[in-house]
Amino acid sequence: MGRRCMIRASHLVWGALIMTVGTGLFLVANEVGAREKELARLYADIRRTTESLHVLRAEWSYLNDPSRLERLASTHLGLEPVRPEQYVSVNQLPLPPAETGEGLPASLPGGKGGRHPERPVGQVPERPRHPHAARQAGGSGRF
Repeated sequence: MGRRCMIRASHLVWGALIMTVGTGLFLVANEVGAREKELARLYADIRRTTESLHVLRAEWSYLNDPSRLERLASTHLGLEPVRPEQYVSVNQLPLPPAETGEGLPASLPGGKGGRHPERPVGQVPERPRHPHAARQAGGSGRF
C-alpha cells in the first residue's frame, strides 16, 4: 500500500508540472499572437505613412515647379525678370544727402547735426519712475 501511495503522489506531481507548463505555453502563445497583431498594425501604419510621404513629396515637387511659380508670379504679382539695363554700377548711384553739422542729414527729423531739437547736447532724458518704487523709497508715488 505504501508503494501505491507513492505512485499516486508522483502522478500528482507530474500532473501539476504538466498543467503548469501547459498554462505557461498557453500564456506565451497568446502573448506572441498579441505581439504579432501589434507588429502587423505597426507595419500597416508605416506603409500608410510612407505612402503619405510619397504623396506629399509629389505635391511639393508640383507646387515648387519653377515654370508654375513663374506663371503664378506673372499672373498675380505682375513681376518680371530683371532686365540688363536695370543693373547699374556703384558710380551711377546717387550720392547721399549732404550732412549738416554732426551726423544726421538735413532731410531727417532733427537733422541739425544729429541733435534732438528739444534737448541740448549731453543732456540725458529722465526716465519716469515706477509708482511702487517711489512709495517704497518714501516718496509720494507720483512720477
